[in-house]
Formats: sequence, structure tokens, C-alpha cells
Amino acid sequence: MFGVGAMAAALCVMAVVLGISGGGAPAVDIGATPVPSARAPESIPLPEQPSAQRDLPVRASASSDPDTQAGLRFPLEPTLRLGGRFVTVPGSDTGPAADKRFTYRVEIEEGLALDGTLFAAMVQHTLNDPRSWSRDSLAFDRTDGTTASFVVRLSSPGTLHRICSPIVGDTSRSNVSCNANGTPWVMINGWRWAQGSTAYGDDIRGYRQMLINHEVGHRLGHQHSTRCGPGGLAPVMMQQTKSREAGNGKVCGANPWPYPTAG
Repeated sequence: MFGVGAMAAALCVMAVVLGISGGGAPAVDIGATPVPSARAPESIPLPEQPSAQRDLPVRASASSDPDTQAGLRFPLEPTLRLGGRFVTVPGSDTGPAADKRFTYRVEIEEGLALDGTLFAAMVQHTLNDPRSWSRDSLAFDRTDGTTASFVVRLSSPGTLHRICSPIVGDTSRSNVSCNANGTPWVMINGWRWAQGSTAYGDDIRGYRQMLINHEVGHRLGHQHSTRCGPGGLAPVMMQQTKSREAGNGKVCGANPWPYPTAG
């Protein structure tokens, strides 16, 4: 769940920077280097013409509450392939006090009929939740500038497969997301973001949190896990988009968090 104030600011596309308090050793931004900016849209080479996005209605909540919006599914084609041009979602936000910090940017593919502001706000609140990787004395600061440790991209499935498949294997087989090793990009599959996964279950908000934590977990160096965790929950590094069945055949409970009992 995220604060209405912060989310409202995000939806108004305002830069919100929170003060960092606390003494001790100064916080260190890990690996913050200039990464390719998407303020001027960039293209990836595609051998075929992109498919046209049909006129799909964007589902809207009766309430403007972004927390309600985060729990809705949205219509999107599983085979959609746009032009591969990404733009930065405007705005910035600062995570809590921590010993180590990552600065990241959020981008959305041009023409993708999803709310980039809502996506950016969910990424920020998810990563800095005490049940997330922030438990490891980390904090995540969102920027819309050119200097960042990594970039979280919301992408059409076809564009994602063009970027990810040469790096991690054929992502189109299960229509999944990826951490594109060797690039700055953490790629989130727009169709999965919009529709979720039957294997994960009906909790679309939790599924979206899991997507963020799983792929950023790879960016932090965490590998896949195939064993149920404490309480029978799936570890966040299990491939819950595909299955929640552990190596011993036990079905783990759906779980979006690295540290589900923290907080």
C-alpha cells in the first residue's frame, strides 16, 4: 500500500524529494553512472515493422485513488510490439535513510497504453518498502536525470523480447520480463504488468510488486530459487510468473517480498 500524498504527487507528475535524516557514515550511491537517457526517445533496431496497437480501452477505476488503480487489470495484447522508443517518466523521489543507495530512472515505451506515472510510483514504493530489498540497508532514489545505476523500463512484449532474448534466452516462450545483463535496463513486460499471471494468482497488486522485486533482485545479483521459504511462501526469486511449484513438488504460497515478515 502506498501513501495517498506521495501517489497523488506522482499522478500530478510533480517531483517530490523527501529529506534524508540520520547520522553516522554518509550514504553511498552504488554504481551511479550516466546511463543512456530516454528524454530524447531512442530506438532499438527491429527487423520487422511494429504491430499497430488496437484501440483498446484503458480500464479506469470509479475512484481516482491510485491505490485502487494499482489493484486493477488493464487490457493489453500479449503479442503487442511497438516501435522500441522509450521516454522518461518525469519526476523524482528519495528513499529513506540508508548506508547504501541506488539511483534509478523509470521509462515507458512510446505508444504503450498504460499509466507510466502509476508504474513509476509503484516501483518507488515497492523497492523502499521494509519488506523489500531496502531491508538489506539499501535505499532507492528515483531520478529523471541522466545519472543512474539502472533503468526500469515498462515495455511492450515484442520490444522486450527483442532486447532480452539474446541476453537471457527466449523470453517470448512464457512472455516474461527480464533483467537485461550488460545493459542498464530492467525490463518489465507490459502485458504481464497489465494482466498478471495465472500461476501467481488473483492478487494483481502483489504480482506487480513481485515483478519489480524479482527483476531488480537479479540486478542486485540474486539468482533464482526453487524452494519454499519460511511459512511455505515462495521466495521472491522463484519464477512465480511460470509456477509456484518447488523442486520437491510442493506448491508455495504466492509472495511478492524478499522479507515478507519484516516491517
